[in-house]
Amino acid sequence: MRSIEVTLRNNPADISVIRSALDRFGAEERIPGKVLIEMQVVLDEIVSNVIKYAWPGGGSHDFLVRLSIDHTTVGVEVVDDGQAYDPRDAPMPAPASSSRRPPPGGLGIHLIKQLVDFLEYERIDEHNRVSLKKRFVAAALPQNEASDGKRRA
Repeated sequence: MRSIEVTLRNNPADISVIRSALDRFGAEERIPGKVLIEMQVVLDEIVSNVIKYAWPGGGSHDFLVRLSIDHTTVGVEVVDDGQAYDPRDAPMPAPASSSRRPPPGGLGIHLIKQLVDFLEYERIDEHNRVSLKKRFVAAALPQNEASDGKRRA
């Protein structure tokens, strides 16, 4: 398994930092395009929720995002020291009616649940740890590439 870690601040501008990291990681590890796009949505939603809601008292905080991949699974793990929140307990979003918009909130977590195959939450030593995983079928290498990823002459 290969992984990278990125430390972010609770600043919305840092979402672009983790987007770029996932794009590079996805290219290096040959994550299939559809899976990469779906995990980008997942990452945007979970990171923006941490930035917006983990520290209601404000202030500047750091948190960790770990991206990982093995032969059939791409993962995102987010660890923060914000207030406890288990995304598995998020209620279904209120349905929209024809006369008014649904109240804000809840759509992002619902979307995450639809896009991943695995969602786990733990609260350990005053830290939230959210682990998200998506399975995929690895694309076959072209015939002119060796199993180590190097081009053959």
